Amino acid sequence: MASVLSHIEADIKTFFHDLSTSAGKFAAEFEKLFRKVPSALQMIENFTQEIAPVIVGAVDLADPVAEPEVAAALATVETAIAGLEAAAQAADSGQSVVEGLKNLQAEVPSLLGSLKIENPALQATITKIVNLIVGEAAVLIPAAEAWVKQIDGANTGTPGTGVAAL
Repeated sequence: MASVLSHIEADIKTFFHDLSTSAGKFAAEFEKLFRKVPSALQMIENFTQEIAPVIVGAVDLADPVAEPEVAAALATVETAIAGLEAAAQAADSGQSVVEGLKNLQAEVPSLLGSLKIENPALQATITKIVNLIVGEAAVLIPAAEAWVKQIDGANTGTPGTGVAAL
């Protein structure tokens, strides 16, 4: 088991070495403070805690009467982020976390990018949400996939089979 954990730690360090992403910065600071790499759960929680206030700001700017489609789209994104957080905290299937990240990365840009927004401040906030989700998911997805695969292999003795817990 110690060997598997050392491989997981090495993979996480590899995935999060890019300090241009929030995930990379978080991982570097976490390692500096606690002398270990953060778990997948900690990375997901950092991501959801980073994106939630930006979404709240967008919701505050969106006028549900003047731009009802914007308010509806943001509600959909809120639900997806909350679902990702719940999946990570339940930690009963690492694959559900990976799928949640992939869905966010694929669906949020098309959902929010297609909106016609008159308010420039709201447009800037929507752009920030899309960029955060796309950028962070690009870093978190491969790391979560590697983590799931390694833990899965340790749990079953056969890499790539069974249910993985994060």
